[in-house]
Amino acid sequence: MPAVQEYIANYKEAEAAQIAFAWNGKHAADFKDANQDFRWQVAAHCIQHPDAASPELLAALFRADAEWAREAWCSPGHFPQLASTLLVRGGESVLNTFVDGLYASFDTYGACHRMELPRYQLIILSETLQTRIPQCTDPQRKKQLTGALELFDKLERGVASEGWVHLPPGTPVKKIRVVWPRWYHRVWRRIKSWFG
Repeated sequence: MPAVQEYIANYKEAEAAQIAFAWNGKHAADFKDANQDFRWQVAAHCIQHPDAASPELLAALFRADAEWAREAWCSPGHFPQLASTLLVRGGESVLNTFVDGLYASFDTYGACHRMELPRYQLIILSETLQTRIPQCTDPQRKKQLTGALELFDKLERGVASEGWVHLPPGTPVKKIRVVWPRWYHRVWRRIKSWFG
């Protein structure tokens, strides 16, 4: 792990390529990210030793894992801990990065509901969002910021993970059925698209 510790200690933005999402463009069993192993080793060390990681490094890790999640159709197991570490170390300065990762995919959104943050941090982040939301002019971004504020509120009340199920890798499952829209739903959508 010395290479990981050295990378963390000497991290500069110019070295972000070593942990960036480097996808081969394929899915399922053929999915490959050339930097995944090293990035996840760095992330694991940063989560275990948060004071060793700069907010800039944590933000780069978080962005890369959010991109990974978008294409892998799941989120890394450490995503909630990485999000928590990012917000504790970076505070208000990393809120935009956090919100981008929160809404990167359904899986990252769900994973962030398992974050654990100190109450004081949740209060600071919520107050910052309450100031930023009225100033935001982009309707989509305003909706995302409002969603993040609601998440922080749920985390503070201890109810964020209610209704979410977390299946760790290797969980045996049975009676799985792929749910496709019924033919008449597909027809109805097509008709609606013709008429705007």
